[in-house]
Amino acid sequence: MDIFLLGTGTAIPTKQHSPAGLIVIADGQRVLLDIGPGTLTRLDLAGITYDQLDHILLTHLHPDHTLDLATLFQVISSAPNATLPPVTPRTKPLSITGCLGTQEFIQRMLKLYPDITPLTYELQVRQVYRDEFSIGKLKVQSAPTGHTPESVAYRLDDSGHSMVYSGDATHSGELVRLADGADLLICECSFPAGWETEDHLNADTVGMIAQQAGVKSLVGVHFYPPALAVDLIGQIRSHYAGKVQLAIDGLHLSLN
Repeated sequence: MDIFLLGTGTAIPTKQHSPAGLIVIADGQRVLLDIGPGTLTRLDLAGITYDQLDHILLTHLHPDHTLDLATLFQVISSAPNATLPPVTPRTKPLSITGCLGTQEFIQRMLKLYPDITPLTYELQVRQVYRDEFSIGKLKVQSAPTGHTPESVAYRLDDSGHSMVYSGDATHSGELVRLADGADLLICECSFPAGWETEDHLNADTVGMIAQQAGVKSLVGVHFYPPALAVDLIGQIRSHYAGKVQLAIDGLHLSLN
């Protein structure tokens, strides 16, 4: 299982931390988790092109996690008539799995931008909350995170390894259950230890979740500027005894 972090920040621009997006490549599948603004231009960090995207998982519908979905639809629609040499129109389905409300979100997007409506390919949309499903041989589970009433995290298991991506989360969500015994937890850490927040995690809650879940390693993402101004790893380690790393755009992780 290979994971490429394409966007490790928030909607607030900071050096080396763009809005959310990551690619998981495992068992012959390429799965994009979240598609914040600029994600498509960073696909080359994983050696992926837009036409190789077949499966997208959305944790929630905030702009810093979804804005490039409209761009993807536009690229697929425009590319056959706007590239040299010309490319073949897409005919293979595009699968989008997201939190409750994703279907209506996409319908409104296509109503707002009718020129990006899929015409040559099928758009397959699935909504999840506490669910289990498969993408090829990959086993996928979702669980609520409490960031919004609908937001979810995802766990992906291949034949021998497991990773969990939190999206945006709170300590009242179900990350501990979802991440139980996982090889890797990629978890938002929006703020430093002691920071009061009701819709995100800080260094204290991230460390406690990772420790309670017994994950083998933890990678932090989604840092607001105050989190980047402190020793965030040291704060997390006061609660979690495992391996900790803070991600930057382009980080490649491999579970072998």
